[in-house]
Amino acid sequence: MDEQSPAAIVGGIAAGPATRRKVRPVSISIQISRVVIATAALAVLVTMCAMIAVAAMLAKSTMQQRADTIAELVAASADVALALRDAERGREALSALSSSDTVTQARLLQPDDTVLVTYTQKRPATVGVRRAGIDAGDDWLSSALLIREVTARRPVLIGGDLLGYAEVSIREQHLARALMLFVFCGALVFGAMVLGWTVLSGPIGRRITQPLKRFAEVTRKIRDTGEFTHRVPTTRVTEVQRLSEDFNAMLDVIQRRTSEVRERNKQLAKLAFYDPLTGAANRVLLLDRMTQLIDGYRRDDRPFAVIGLDLDDFKLLNDQLGHSVGDEFLKEMSLRCKAELRPSDTFARLGGDEFIALLPNIDSRENALIVALKLADAVHAANHVHTLPISCTASIGIGLFPEDGLATNELMARVDAAMYEAKAGGRNRIKFVGDVVADVQQQESVHEG
Repeated sequence: MDEQSPAAIVGGIAAGPATRRKVRPVSISIQISRVVIATAALAVLVTMCAMIAVAAMLAKSTMQQRADTIAELVAASADVALALRDAERGREALSALSSSDTVTQARLLQPDDTVLVTYTQKRPATVGVRRAGIDAGDDWLSSALLIREVTARRPVLIGGDLLGYAEVSIREQHLARALMLFVFCGALVFGAMVLGWTVLSGPIGRRITQPLKRFAEVTRKIRDTGEFTHRVPTTRVTEVQRLSEDFNAMLDVIQRRTSEVRERNKQLAKLAFYDPLTGAANRVLLLDRMTQLIDGYRRDDRPFAVIGLDLDDFKLLNDQLGHSVGDEFLKEMSLRCKAELRPSDTFARLGGDEFIALLPNIDSRENALIVALKLADAVHAANHVHTLPISCTASIGIGLFPEDGLATNELMARVDAAMYEAKAGGRNRIKFVGDVVADVQQQESVHEG
C-alpha cells in the first residue's frame, strides 16, 4: 500500500468540498408547476391507456362477431360449390364480398383443409399509393393493440354431412384511425393543460409564495436590526398562517426575555458603575471618564477641572441621629449637587462622605470656583429638608488639568490634599491645588532658611 504525504492528504481534504456540486435553489412556484405538470401528464397518459385498452377490447369483440356473421353468410351460400367441388361457383359465392372494405381475405376449404377457392381484397393502384402512409400508421397502431386482423371459420353442412369450411378474415381500418385521432386529441388536451397551468402558475405561485417572502423579510429585519419587535403579517394560506402565529408567539417570548436581559444588564451596569445609595457615579466610572478627558485633551487641547468635597460633621450626624438619617441626607445632597451640574459633568461618590465633581471644558479658577460655590450651597440646603439639628458643610479642593497634574493619580492626589487642607484650615472652606503647592513650597523655604 502506497503511503501519501501529509501535504497530499491535506490537499485532498481541502479540495474535497470545492469539488462538490452546489445545489441550485428552486422556487416553490416552479417546484409546484413541475409537480402539477408531471401529475397531469401521468393522469392523462394513464387515462388514455386505459381508455384505449377498453376500446381495443370492445373493438376486437365487435370485429370477431362481425367476422363470425360474414363467415356464416359465406357458408350458407357456398354449400353447392363445396358439394360439387366447383371452384367457379365458389368464386361466384365469394364475389359478393368485394363490396366490403373490411374483408381482406376469404377461403373455401374442403374437409381436409385443401383450399378450393380464395378471395383476396384488391385496391386500385392510385388509392394504394395515396394511402400508403396512413395504412402504415394504421398497421402499426393495430399491431400494437393486437387487433390487426380477425379470422372466423364456420363449417359448411348439408344434412349433417361436413362439406368443408368457410373462412373469412376482416380488418377494421376506421377503428385504427379513430384510435389515432383519440391519441392526438389526448395530446392536445395535455398541451392545453400545460399552457393553462403556465398562464395560471404565476398568480397561483405568487399567492403561495408571497406569505413566505414576507416571512423571510421579517426574519431578515430581525437579523439585521437585532430587534424582535417585527411580526409576520396574517395570510389566507392556512398552513403559513399557523406557522406565522407560532413564529410571532416565539418572537413575543424572545422579546420579553430580551427585555428582561437588557433590564438586568442595566441593573448590573448600574451596580458596577454607580453608587447604590445615592445614584452617583462610583470610583470606576469616575476614573474611566477622567481618562477619556485626558485623552481628549491630547487630541483637542480641552482642559477640565476636578472638585473634591468632604462633608464636615457627617460622622457626628451619623453617630447621634443614626445611619438612616445619614443615608437620607446623602441622597438629598447628591440630588441637589447633580442638579447644579451640567449633563456632561460627572458627580461621583468615592466612599463615606467624600465626593468628586468632574467638569469638562473648565479652563480657569474663576469658572471652577463658581461651580464649587454652587455645590457648597447645595450641601447646606440639604440640611433644611428634614430640619436636622446638626448642620453639615463641605470642605472643597479644586484642581485644574493640566496645570495641577498630568496624570489621573497625580491630579486626584493633589485635589485630595487641597480638600483636607481646607478641612484643616477651619472647614467649610475652598482650597485650590495651586495654593496648597505654594504653601508647601513656602514652608520648605522657611525650613531651609
